[in-house]
Amino acid sequence: MKHLERPSERQVEQTLYRFDRNPPDAGRCLSHLYAIFSRYRPNWGWCRQCFTPEEEARTRNAGDPRRAALESFAQIYFEHPNCSGGRDTFLHWLPRGLELTFLNFENDYFPMEGAMRLGLWRWPKEEQDGLRALFSSVASTWFDGGDPVPFEPVMRKSGRDMDSYISARIVEALLMLRVDPFDLFSWLARAKSTRARAVLVDLTIHEHLVDEAAYYVLDDATDEPLLRNGIRALDRLALDAFARIVTDDRLMRLWAWADREDRALGRRIEDTEPLRMQRAFRLTATERRRDRATVRAALA
Repeated sequence: MKHLERPSERQVEQTLYRFDRNPPDAGRCLSHLYAIFSRYRPNWGWCRQCFTPEEEARTRNAGDPRRAALESFAQIYFEHPNCSGGRDTFLHWLPRGLELTFLNFENDYFPMEGAMRLGLWRWPKEEQDGLRALFSSVASTWFDGGDPVPFEPVMRKSGRDMDSYISARIVEALLMLRVDPFDLFSWLARAKSTRARAVLVDLTIHEHLVDEAAYYVLDDATDEPLLRNGIRALDRLALDAFARIVTDDRLMRLWAWADREDRALGRRIEDTEPLRMQRAFRLTATERRRDRATVRAALA
């Protein structure tokens, strides 16, 4: 099933979206996502260099995506999408894949990267809106101290800091979905929660906030340069917005508070300082306008 619509049929797409501070319940968002993506059906006749007939049969017999076990379809994430039927196969499993792999430390697969590789910004608006609503709901609950429902964290055999991992993944997903970085980071800065403070400190040492994919699978391969340029521009806008919100003055005030109230966070701020000073990034107003235009061009 093709995603691309005729220009006369395509809705005008916003460049960036405000972060939804009052999203629907995450369970409702996920149910809506299953309904949206239920139009897609897997394509069969998979690549025999990558999948055996038995592996393809296992996915063919997985049943209802809402209840399928990860083992029945996870294999599609580790080969080129076209080897397992292309985009329709990926989209058929996307809601369930998000549930079971988004926070899976063992699987170590980030499904939003797969979505970007398949031209997420060109998908129908309903699909992008559904994903934004879900991740806005997850973020609101998580950064308020709740669980990352409906995603299932899997941490066995991992030495990672789980809270930091979850926080960074949620922020990255929202940025990929073109939630306005300045609005998102402003909300986190005002959230006054341990997780919100910690993720802002952790992100100070990131060289990039939105990563490019190694390759893309698009209906029209000539769109790839536009998409790559758009993702780089969004990354610059995110880094600039972050630097305007998480200033040295704000970090010093946070450190003074943490030195009394949260020594673990205080040490985190101290430890990030050397690299943080190297990674400082700002755009001029003109550069900001140019990068917004570049992102907009990637949506057309």
